Amino acid sequence: MKAADWLKAVGQCMRREFACWCRKPGEILFCAYAPVFWMLVVWGLLGDGVMTHLPVGFVDDDKSHISRKIEQALAANRAMELVGHENMAVALGALRAGEIYGVVNVPFGYSRDMLAGRGSSIIAYLDENRYAIAGTLNAEISSVLSALGNESLFANALETGDGTAGASRMISVVHSDFYALGNMQYSFLAFLGASLMPGVIMVGAMLGFVTAILREDWQKEVRPWLQSAQGSFSAALTGKMLPHYALYCFIFLFYMAIFCGQGGFSPAGSLLLWFIFGCACLAVFMAMAILFVAIAPNWRFALVLASGYAAPALPFTGFSIPLDSMGEYARLFAQCLPLTWLLEGQAQQWTLGSSVAGSGPIFLAFFLLFTIPCIIGFPLFKWVYRRRYLKNAGDAA
Repeated sequence: MKAADWLKAVGQCMRREFACWCRKPGEILFCAYAPVFWMLVVWGLLGDGVMTHLPVGFVDDDKSHISRKIEQALAANRAMELVGHENMAVALGALRAGEIYGVVNVPFGYSRDMLAGRGSSIIAYLDENRYAIAGTLNAEISSVLSALGNESLFANALETGDGTAGASRMISVVHSDFYALGNMQYSFLAFLGASLMPGVIMVGAMLGFVTAILREDWQKEVRPWLQSAQGSFSAALTGKMLPHYALYCFIFLFYMAIFCGQGGFSPAGSLLLWFIFGCACLAVFMAMAILFVAIAPNWRFALVLASGYAAPALPFTGFSIPLDSMGEYARLFAQCLPLTWLLEGQAQQWTLGSSVAGSGPIFLAFFLLFTIPCIIGFPLFKWVYRRRYLKNAGDAA
């Protein structure tokens, strides 16, 4: 087939796809607009991204001036909302019942040991099953107690005659400057939104691509579809996939707009490169959709394969568990997932400001993840569909 005829066949298939969208909008509604809906749900769920007013039990067994000062300092922290309890038994019961997220206990004799110079410990119980909440509370409690400790050390230094300068030197011997690139406010909206929302888009895209191809199967319209492409499998697949691919690229652009625009998480690098990574990731999912449809014995199994490939991808991307901490085989599997490389490229452009040259491994990974399924999937798809639906080998090119 000549190039002009092939392009004409692609155009005919695209028009056929658009006509199907108009006749039966349910598919495009659920496969394309559902990811947008869930993106907005995630955005609204995470709120301003900062945990505030988490109920934490407080048990004061010391009943001293120092313990009351500790209680006041903890209560002033915006992350916590202290709930007083008579004793540890009641407080731990509330923790087990899920009424509070942790318990802070000032033990009996704490102030006496502190004033005597023997030192003592404040006890904190946290529910580590709620890992994000426990991590936040642990950091906030440690920060408050560290500030109180420095304040006490400063006061003691003044009382011993060292003066303000001497006291400052004592508590400032070691210090650090910490820069949280891309997330200066420690926002869970930036942390989770940057991972969950691209994942939602890619899962929706995968199911949308597979559904678009399989529609011809379950509606028994494979032959009319191929005839609209003048018998060319490549033109038929290209014409069918292009509208869906363009739509999901637009959805990814919408994600970038609400994340960087509405959310205010400005990128340190190139928005164009970031968008190219998203388009490349979608292209990989499109190639995998063709491969899954080709190897699946029926359309139901193809949907199962697509869901099994796309849905569990997030835990393997490295955003929650670092790739270096995974086992060898898990790390290898993670590197075969396009979402892993999308989040890697997103991190480079959003937080690190990497150059095009620094993104070379990501481009190479996307190229391989796209090319290999195409090399295997397209010939297999052509062979399976010709054998399954076309009685004469000459029906399709």
